[in-house]
Amino acid sequence: MKIDRKVKLTFKEDVPHLTYRTLSVLYKYDAPIIWMEVFAFVCYINLHPIEDDVWEKIKEELLEIEGWESLEEIDLFPFEEKETELNNVLDIIPYGVTILSQKGDIKYVNDYAAEWVFHSEGKDITGINIRKYIEEYDILLSSLKTGNSRKPIVKENMEIGNQLYQVNLQYIRNSENVLTGYLASFYDIDNSSVLSRYDNPITFDDIIGESNKMIDAINQGKLYSKSDSPILITGESGTGKELFARAIHNESKRKDKPFIAINCAAIPEQLLESELFGYEPGTFTGGNKDGKAGIFEVANKGTIFLDEIGEMPQHLQAKLLRVLQEKKVRRIGGSKEVRFDVRLLSATNQNIDEMVRSKEFRLDLLFRINIFNIRIPPLRERKEDIPILIEHFIGIHSERYNKNIVSIEQSAVRKLINYNWPGNVREFQNVLERAIALSIGKEISEKEIILNYTIFPESGIVGHSLTEAVENYEKKIITESLKTSNSIRGAARNLGVTHTLLINRMKKYGINKDILKYY
Repeated sequence: MKIDRKVKLTFKEDVPHLTYRTLSVLYKYDAPIIWMEVFAFVCYINLHPIEDDVWEKIKEELLEIEGWESLEEIDLFPFEEKETELNNVLDIIPYGVTILSQKGDIKYVNDYAAEWVFHSEGKDITGINIRKYIEEYDILLSSLKTGNSRKPIVKENMEIGNQLYQVNLQYIRNSENVLTGYLASFYDIDNSSVLSRYDNPITFDDIIGESNKMIDAINQGKLYSKSDSPILITGESGTGKELFARAIHNESKRKDKPFIAINCAAIPEQLLESELFGYEPGTFTGGNKDGKAGIFEVANKGTIFLDEIGEMPQHLQAKLLRVLQEKKVRRIGGSKEVRFDVRLLSATNQNIDEMVRSKEFRLDLLFRINIFNIRIPPLRERKEDIPILIEHFIGIHSERYNKNIVSIEQSAVRKLINYNWPGNVREFQNVLERAIALSIGKEISEKEIILNYTIFPESGIVGHSLTEAVENYEKKIITESLKTSNSIRGAARNLGVTHTLLINRMKKYGINKDILKYY
């Protein structure tokens, strides 16, 4: 069997012509060298594939040469070990890191940057020029060259892929101070999807529902609000679990204190731990120089809401359990334990009992967070609430889109009632919003109610693949919004996206701005 050989040869004292005699043996057996490097008392050789029986003869002759003390086959050369270790370290830090050539080509990108900043599959963007993603790169580079060479250039609020970042750019130089490239770091400064504090009061009066199941859930929430015990809120995606959590907080004795929400499914694993527990100064390269408090410290005397807690990694489940039991938290990289006083609310859309049985979720943690339980019923179990939900969302979105919608066809109402609503109230709201945005009259018609299972057949835009079908539908929605808007910015507002994102989509699909309502 032929395999690559990585060899380490060691010796105690310098012997004349040792390397020459070694190369002679390799030449004798026609063993081609990929790479070879000689240091004091050690020699590393990387060989092309060699048959096992030939390799055994080579080893015998090499060890017969006076001077060599040992011959060892190794998996990695020292520089490969260092590179692997460095890459592993870079991949676990909770922000984006990209190494660029002097021309701006991407030489290395860590996991966070690949997944969250550039949204690439793995690290397949190596070799692509950074200007494809950062239009202001040349401005950053110019500022770096005219500034203090020892300090990075910092750009706040740079939008990349519909997300805001603080971008740092700095030189990379070797030991002889020769420029080899640049290091670009990306820090997520729009934390709305990660960590949020709600100061606007949401009460149970804001929860829409008159069905018996919904009234029972609301009454449970009001009752449990008076206690200080943990509550686990369960229900399918889109049922309004976070809305309940906020209402519970504002009904409780802690309503004047912080409410901190964190989505355990929306944060990379390496970032989640630092958000939960904080970190000490110097723990992470590029982290806050003063360290950072975790949510248990920030929310002291208030309420913490852990959304999608079923997505939390097991090692963090164990650490969370210990923190909840002891009511003390220790920051990453620190030794001091800080006491806290918070009320814990959790939510999951998964079958948590099944997760416990399959050992995906700790039973002891479930006992800790599930003193009280509230199940939010799915919309299909409370369809009697659909008429008041229609009235509620028509009021909200008519004002938002500056429409005067006063009614809805009965056939449209029946269509809404007969649908199964896998996305629950979130999907229901999206359907109503889309209907209002596209409506040209004062009454919502049945054809303007576009449900998920009828999107493609009714609109006649089925593609040859799911990707093509989705893109065709996206193009159609953008086109319709532009036709009913006075500007691209107005269309972006109607669609709930940024101006930059909409322009990029228009370029992607070749949509001309001349189709605007007024141009």
